[in-house]
Amino acid sequence: MEGITSEADFNLRLHDITSYHMNWINERNGLEERCSKLQADSNNYLNTIDRLQGELEALKREITTVSEKERQARVKNKTLSSKLKAEEDEVRRLTLVMEHKQDHFNHELRKKERETKQHRERLSKKIMDKKPEKGWKKVQVGCS
Repeated sequence: MEGITSEADFNLRLHDITSYHMNWINERNGLEERCSKLQADSNNYLNTIDRLQGELEALKREITTVSEKERQARVKNKTLSSKLKAEEDEVRRLTLVMEHKQDHFNHELRKKERETKQHRERLSKKIMDKKPEKGWKKVQVGCS
């Protein structure tokens, strides 16, 4: 009986060792599969990082370009504002000159109207002072 027990023990131990070995192989295969997945994930992450870094660099270049355009627009705006102010100042100056000339013209016009009125009055007085001759009618010049 001892041989059977030994053989049964041997078979039992052999079965335990075989089960242990199979479990170890299954666990190793699982770890290799997990390692493979982790490696694939790591490669995906590295590819994503590279892609995002490329996009980041492109966005930085775009920001630099937009910033330069904005700076140029500010400079142009400042220049145009200065020109506009100069033009507005010139319009004010020319308006004042026009108003001054209009005032001067109106003054001269009133002066000429007064002189004309005085000349008419003198002419009318001289005509009235002359004695009317035969056949002549009195001529009266109207004053305005």
